[in-house]
Formats: sequence, C-alpha cells, structure tokens
Amino acid sequence: MIKKSIAQFSLFLTIFCFAFKTNYAQKITVTTNPQSARIYVNGVKMGAGSLVVTVPSNQCVTVQVAEDGFLSEERTYCKKRGVTPPPKNDYIQLDVDESFTSSVQSEFANIDITLDVRKDKTKAEAWKTIVATILGKFDVLEMNDEKSGYLRTNWIGVTYKRNTLRMRVIVKQTGDEPLQYKMKFITEISNRSGTPFTADEQFQPFGRVLKKYDGFLDEMQTKLKN
Repeated sequence: MIKKSIAQFSLFLTIFCFAFKTNYAQKITVTTNPQSARIYVNGVKMGAGSLVVTVPSNQCVTVQVAEDGFLSEERTYCKKRGVTPPPKNDYIQLDVDESFTSSVQSEFANIDITLDVRKDKTKAEAWKTIVATILGKFDVLEMNDEKSGYLRTNWIGVTYKRNTLRMRVIVKQTGDEPLQYKMKFITEISNRSGTPFTADEQFQPFGRVLKKYDGFLDEMQTKLKN
C-alpha cells in the first residue's frame, strides 16, 4: 500500500513538474554585433545592443535586429509543446550591407536639380554637352528628344546578396530665356536580391548614389556653365 502511494505520488510529481515546466515564460538574452543595432520585439523597438526577451508560455515572439549599413536579421522564438525551446542566449551578428558600402549619402538623389546654362551657349550646344556627359556614365538612352528637351536613360543597377539597386537619369528643359534644364538622378532599392530592374512596384527611393556617380551633378553643371 505504501509502495503504491509512493508510486502515485511520484507520478503526480512528474506530471506537475512537466506542466510547470511547459507553462512558464522563458527569458532569452539577445546580444547583437554591432552593439548599436536596434532590437525590435513584435515590431516594437525595445532596445539596442543587448536585450532580455520574454517568450510567454504557448506563444511565439519575433525579434528583428537592424542597423544602418547592415543587413537586418529576424528570429522567431516559441515556447510551445512540441517545439524546440529557444536558447537562453542568442548572439546575432549582422552582415555588412554592400549597397551601403558601395554608395554615399546624397542630398540630390531623387529630386529635381536645376541646371543653369552659360548665356551664350545655344540649345544645340547645351544638349550635346548633356548627352555626352550622361553617356559617359550610362550606356543606353531610352529616350533622347532634343526638340522637346527631354532625355531619359535606361535603368542600370547592381544586385547584392539581399538587395538590388537601380538608377536612371531624367533631364527636361524648363526654360528658353534663360536656357535652363532640370535633372533628376533616380536611385532606388528593392530590399531583395535579383529584382528585375523593370519591376517598378518592387522598388522604393534610396537616398544614396553609387560612389562612381558621386560628383556627377557637379560635372554636368560645370560643363554647361563653361
């Protein structure tokens, strides 16, 4: 009788411990590199560099780590029966975003910039200068209409590990006296690799330009004024 009671108590204790173990919240210490990386929990910024994340019983939480110039990382931690429990500590190393290292911040990206022309320069001369300067950086002109004063290059771009960057230049005449043009250097990213350059709906403005195009506006303006 005593042995039976002990066995029943042991069974009860086992069940109780299992139930307790599977029904408490788990804490995870998330540490990032770089230490300035922002940590979001279910879309809400909760800290940077290091954070203790609580995973409630029978639930999942999504942690995203992000920092400018790096590729963001996302992890989902679940505390549920039948699911591998999350670690007590998780170290998240962010990879460098090549679209940042190969580009520079530009206040002229994606806005219309006025191009002034030297007063004694004819429209034909100005247009020749514009076309020649642009062809020095872009191989294909999708549209080139000297009469209306409108030019648009084809999309060109670069595909990275987890991003695609595309660029084009648009020039349009905005005045005759004085002769004046506006140029827009469009630069956009898709935040995914291998995006077709023509997939307009998948791109968004990017306030940076590739390093090889840094100074392009100054070059154009100088040539038109000389």
